[in-house]
Amino acid sequence: MRKLWILLLVLVVGACQRLPGGNPAPGASAPEASTPVPMGLITGIPAPDFELERLDGGTVRLRDLRGKVVLLNFWATWCAPCREEMPLLAQIYRDYHPQGLEILGVNLTSQDDLAEVRRFVQELDIPFPILLDHNAQAERAYRIFGIPTTVFITREGIIHRVQVGILKGREDVEKTLRPLLSR
Repeated sequence: MRKLWILLLVLVVGACQRLPGGNPAPGASAPEASTPVPMGLITGIPAPDFELERLDGGTVRLRDLRGKVVLLNFWATWCAPCREEMPLLAQIYRDYHPQGLEILGVNLTSQDDLAEVRRFVQELDIPFPILLDHNAQAERAYRIFGIPTTVFITREGIIHRVQVGILKGREDVEKTLRPLLSR
């Protein structure tokens, strides 16, 4: 019985060498370095599929857009840079949609107010579909850690470019889109 208590004590003391949150207890040796978890997506991989509700009704599945160049823009109404880049996205959509470009505005609805989303879209006269990410499904799948984030996807469904933060202007967007649309 005494050996059992000693063994239990050794296990408890060993378990207490690390405090919650992964920091070693004072006096304990530091853990070995681990491989960091990458933030965001990398290019050259298949774009994660999703199915999201449209603000104007119905749903959109990303896989149904194969054959089109897709630009996903993750945004929220409270994000000032998102508001700033929306007119550029609207104009790009109007100019390049006939050539096979689809822009999807993915609202982080789990962090936003639906009434505000409707006002925002109406006020800025956004012509492309707005998708509602109620449960952060797409946000998690695309590893969104800052907004706005824009993901450029090839006709084959491969991530070509990820822009975290505001787009750098029309010329920069066109420099990415033109080669994708000409394939």
